[in-house]
Amino acid sequence: MFFEFKFWRFLLNQRELTDRMDGSAMKGFRWRVAGLFISAAVLYALMDMWGIGSRGLTPIAVAGAEETFALRRILSLAAAILWSVLYTAFHVYGVAFILHKLTNAEYRKLIVLQLFVTAILLLEKAVVFAIFLTGGAATPVSPLSFGPLASTFLTYPFLIYFLNQLSVGTALVVAYQFRFIRQLLPEAGRSLLWILLGLQVLMALAVSLYGMIPAERLFTELFGGGGSVE
Repeated sequence: MFFEFKFWRFLLNQRELTDRMDGSAMKGFRWRVAGLFISAAVLYALMDMWGIGSRGLTPIAVAGAEETFALRRILSLAAAILWSVLYTAFHVYGVAFILHKLTNAEYRKLIVLQLFVTAILLLEKAVVFAIFLTGGAATPVSPLSFGPLASTFLTYPFLIYFLNQLSVGTALVVAYQFRFIRQLLPEAGRSLLWILLGLQVLMALAVSLYGMIPAERLFTELFGGGGSVE
């Protein structure tokens, strides 16, 4: 038997979705996954075109090197779209695989869970982007996270990066994952909650460590910075 996968219908109706997945195959799920990847690419492209994450291009623009600036803008846009694909693929398939290994829940069903989770994360990014658009400027930390609070009394960048990863979206994700997996594994208790919280903390630590790496400077030192902009 088949049933039509409807994103908005099942987003808040997890019980019906998990019950249907037990004895039926889904129709239209792949199209929803494709739509998620496209939405992520569009969002990341818009953020890059607006200037988020492209601060390193400012000196080139000020120097008046139009051809170099145009090339770097194209490369920056391509990198943003590629990163959106990697980000979406990791959260849909990678995190589903990790949760499968940690909880023994069925991998196929966890992919469905992570489709909703990734959509929540992208929605949070869209809200933050809208806030930046309204304010006319972007900040290094998300207004929906503990980052702004941490930056008022902490001076160590790693801690600020770490707390910036703990946001409203993180809380929603943990709650959503816990409720969904409990539908699949009724016997799961507090240990499941600790697994989900621990996974979020580990990912926040990984992102924070990555944020401390001066990627652009390392790239220049390894491969050379090209001709100087006069």
